[in-house]
Amino acid sequence: MHSEEIVQFFDETFNEKNCSELCRKSKFIRRSTSKLKGSEFIKAMIVPSKGLSTDSLKGLCKRIKTFNNEADLSAQALCKRINHPFSNTLMKGVLAQLLLKVHERITWSCPKLLKRLGGFNRILIEDSSIAVLNEKLEEKYTGTNRGGCSGKAQVKIDLIHDLAKGTLVDAALFRGNEPDRSNAERIINFIQEGDLIIRDLGYFTINGFNRIVEAGAYFLSRLLSGVNFYLDEEDKNPLDIGEYIKENHRHQNLIEMKGFLGNDKVPIRLIIYRNPKNVINKRLREANMIAKSKGTKMSASKKLSLHFSMFITNASEEMISAEVLGTVYRLRWEIELVFKRWKHQLEIDYLKGINSARIDFLIWSRLCMIMLVELVTGYFRKIVVKLFKLELSEVKLIQYLIRNGGFFSAVERDRLSIFFEEMIEDIPRMLLKDKRQRRTMREKIYQMESYYEMQNAEYQQIT
Repeated sequence: MHSEEIVQFFDETFNEKNCSELCRKSKFIRRSTSKLKGSEFIKAMIVPSKGLSTDSLKGLCKRIKTFNNEADLSAQALCKRINHPFSNTLMKGVLAQLLLKVHERITWSCPKLLKRLGGFNRILIEDSSIAVLNEKLEEKYTGTNRGGCSGKAQVKIDLIHDLAKGTLVDAALFRGNEPDRSNAERIINFIQEGDLIIRDLGYFTINGFNRIVEAGAYFLSRLLSGVNFYLDEEDKNPLDIGEYIKENHRHQNLIEMKGFLGNDKVPIRLIIYRNPKNVINKRLREANMIAKSKGTKMSASKKLSLHFSMFITNASEEMISAEVLGTVYRLRWEIELVFKRWKHQLEIDYLKGINSARIDFLIWSRLCMIMLVELVTGYFRKIVVKLFKLELSEVKLIQYLIRNGGFFSAVERDRLSIFFEEMIEDIPRMLLKDKRQRRTMREKIYQMESYYEMQNAEYQQIT
């Protein structure tokens, strides 16, 4: 995508005609004589700049006025609009449009991933993040004490992320106490044939895996402790994996078995890596301490899980070899870095207010902001690879966009072309990842680094 294309995208998406149509459909603006126009309101709420997420109502009114000096709203008037359910509907409509258009525009995909995982259509990661709310919202957004983030009221943002393109596929909101497992089949609505789905144990359900297989896609997950595994589809008794390893693979560090998962007998490959002794001992000590504090004893299956790292997939050996399958699974952690950037730099989890419609509006508007950032990121990733054969730093890019309100000012003054030209010139000194000895996970996959060898090397460095 050339700069002309990305500027055209902004013109198409945020022109008054398109925005007015969205406002009319959502009933956010009903009168054509209203001083507040759809385009200026939407841009004021989603174009990233420093302090957007933490700005007061007066600050947001000031942002709107920069686009239209006649839109002299009071803080009370803006609060009334934001707290109305129509504002929530409007921002969901904007996000849906951005999701569609951004995916059409971003054709770039990470070459290091495609080189080694080119047999898959897309690599999708699903995960969730919790934001703590005012306790007065407990009835709609009940909280939980799980996961080290406690609160009477919490909202869970469940995201599906396209790893190769580096962009959002979908987002949904749930109560904080709703387990990820209850949403394990949500991804079925978005996967395409040939996709690879990587998720943690929170989404582990046999029926979910079955439906992914039926959709012609692939999954990669850790094996949940206590779930039955059968070597043969006709077997009635599940395999005792621990005993089987003792008898048949006592001295092997990497074990692969083909079999069937659960009572539904989902065909899978089971890949088992033996953990280093120092890691096993450390995990046993920690697990024993936790069990003792709860007044319980560790089960045999729990002890087994500490000795080995076990992964399951329906992808063939040609698609992902056993040696690197565990390394590929570690790509899941990249979404944690995404959440970290969104929270620390874009402050998407700063959700102030006691009106549930307002909270929904804030979340959807910030997800729209993220889509704009991802559009610019996708554009500059392509440029960086083409011109410098290096990797773009997403952290530095976000800093560049919000520094001194540069991006916001360019949108407001209709100077996006000039802004992007200056940004391209600043790539070498401001937007590239710092040189370092430590390789990224994508580089390790590109070099087909064995999970077991990588794991051993990492723990040797620690010890």
